[in-house]
Amino acid sequence: MAASSGIYITWLMGAILLSLALMPVMKPPWAKIRISGFIDMFRRYWAHMFVVFSVYLWKDLLDQLDRILMANTQLDMTPYVYAIEGDIVLWTQNAFQNELLAWPLTHFYVMGFMTATFASFVYPIYFDDRHMADRVSLSMFWVYVLAVPFYLFFNVRVTGDYIPEMETIAYTLDPVVHNWFTRIDPFTNGMPSLHIGLPFAVWLTYLRWDEDNRWYRFRFALVIYIWLTGFTIIYLGIHWILDIIGGILVASIAVKITERTHETIWKFADERLFTRRFARLLEDPRGWIKKLLLSIKKVIKPFRKPSSKQTGAVIIAVLMGTGTVLLWDATHQDFPVQGVESPTTAAGTGGWLIGIEESPEGIIEVFAWNASTQVRSEVGGSPWSVAPKVIVTESNFVLFTDSRVDLFSLDSISQLITPKYSQYSAEEIVDVFITEDIGGEVLIGIVHTNEILFLSEEGFVTIEVPDGPYSICSSSGSFIATGRSSESGPIVEIFTIDSQFSLSINVNVIADEITDEHLEDTFEIPVNYTNSTIVELEFDSRWIAAVVDIGPLNRTVLIDTISGDQLILSDSVWPSSSVSLAHGKVAFLQIPRFDPTQDEEDQLTARDVFLHDIAENRTKQLTIDEDIDQSQPQVLNSAVAYLQEDEDGEVNIHLFALEETFEPYSSVVLQSAIVIIIPLMVLLAFQSALENKKSR
Repeated sequence: MAASSGIYITWLMGAILLSLALMPVMKPPWAKIRISGFIDMFRRYWAHMFVVFSVYLWKDLLDQLDRILMANTQLDMTPYVYAIEGDIVLWTQNAFQNELLAWPLTHFYVMGFMTATFASFVYPIYFDDRHMADRVSLSMFWVYVLAVPFYLFFNVRVTGDYIPEMETIAYTLDPVVHNWFTRIDPFTNGMPSLHIGLPFAVWLTYLRWDEDNRWYRFRFALVIYIWLTGFTIIYLGIHWILDIIGGILVASIAVKITERTHETIWKFADERLFTRRFARLLEDPRGWIKKLLLSIKKVIKPFRKPSSKQTGAVIIAVLMGTGTVLLWDATHQDFPVQGVESPTTAAGTGGWLIGIEESPEGIIEVFAWNASTQVRSEVGGSPWSVAPKVIVTESNFVLFTDSRVDLFSLDSISQLITPKYSQYSAEEIVDVFITEDIGGEVLIGIVHTNEILFLSEEGFVTIEVPDGPYSICSSSGSFIATGRSSESGPIVEIFTIDSQFSLSINVNVIADEITDEHLEDTFEIPVNYTNSTIVELEFDSRWIAAVVDIGPLNRTVLIDTISGDQLILSDSVWPSSSVSLAHGKVAFLQIPRFDPTQDEEDQLTARDVFLHDIAENRTKQLTIDEDIDQSQPQVLNSAVAYLQEDEDGEVNIHLFALEETFEPYSSVVLQSAIVIIIPLMVLLAFQSALENKKSR
């Protein structure tokens, strides 16, 4: 993060310096440049600055909201955009593919936009062109306002993230650049393109109100910038052609709104008026209050005998209020599991979640929570001296420590679930998995360093397996997967307990050299693929998910056991852990925006939950928060469960619903809005008809 902040500061300072350097060329012909002008412009145009820079106050909030909304609702319009324009952007990238273009166009994409934005606003206020400053600042503001609904409800992915053959050149150019882009960009805000929309709105504004052509040179420079930016955002794998069209349309509408609103807004917000009003307040407080009350009465008066304008305003207010409630509900699909205190472990699959609670007094309790009925059942058996680990299948679960194993059945719901049997071991238990033989009998695989023992309800069963040593195992039906190290890197070996079938898969977690050099510089630990080890392993049907320790960090990889295809799910530059695989989905933890400058105990906090859909080949971020830490995600039937620790250290089990659900209050609000809007619409039509009749 420190490095990514450094490159951002470099871009920002470069943009400011470039804007200042161009001032002598872009200024009005008669204007003079003085140092005092930079100081005075803050006093004269602070309200204009607030209007423009206010967008950055809520942009980050909206980006976070967009990420959450996308994760909850999956409002992805990219397939429709792709269906319209096809591979035009891909053809462009392939036609001009050149390594020499990557770096300069990436820098131009960021710093050029900063320069154009900064210059468009600063030039008129520095040269005290209030006529233009009024209109430019509002046009820039309205562009952002008009773009918000698109970013929230019309999510369009960047081209390089959607078209398989296309590269996101700018985002993957360098780990530092990639980290910065990922931190500030949700990658779903393609429509409209503000890299086109904002400068186009500024150009239209200057064209519309530059009566004496004082800004002719700057307008000409903006035209060149817009054309070059259009090529850049397509070539770098960021925007679609339709995004550019959307940016032009938004810009045109923004300028129209500016034309209708600038007089009204600046009649109130003009900086020169604030000083006068403040002086009047100090001189005559009572008179100032009387004028204020009169102004309020003027605003309220039309609503006493409302016209179509007031009725329309009420309709808009009702729609916005309803939309806000629905948006809130849609972006809050996660909720804590009730009746659970001080959880330390959670594991589950299907419709069950097995949790461990440990009280401050050291008392350990185990519970089973049914996700469909939301009923908690207690788990019995002998008390545990240390918190056990949990392995869960659709119909069974196992609790185990390094010396004890308990098997439980989930076939029926009861208030108390007791173990079917228990087994104690003198030799240290490394891992445990649940499998079954050819007859469907449930077996527990007890993994020791050099052997695997199979336990049934009647006792131990002799089954031949490949030689050890063993470190970690997982199973799917009668298939068993184990991870081991080799001279060529980590290997997953798959075998069955009822046949001679066996399969070895070399796990590929290799990234590019630039990324590896970045990791070694950041962590001061060499990347060692040869000695990398599998630390977590999940097996479900044909798919295997493995977490591999490569030295500086862990990477999560998905393996197709049939085709042999492999995909690194986690970002190559961010630490990953806690993989869960079930129902065609993979949940895992990742530490986005990893900051190596933090204290060592804080570097592993603020983990977020990511979910990969295997069928769609899409990975989405379910949780977005820098101050809250998630752990142990588990894929259930229709939700993802995980532990969440807040800023106060309180831990809860949360469920993230994968289905689109609205709470009852949302339905009530929506129904009420419909009932209210119908008579309002009738009233609006009636008022409009009467007003048109009178005007004729």
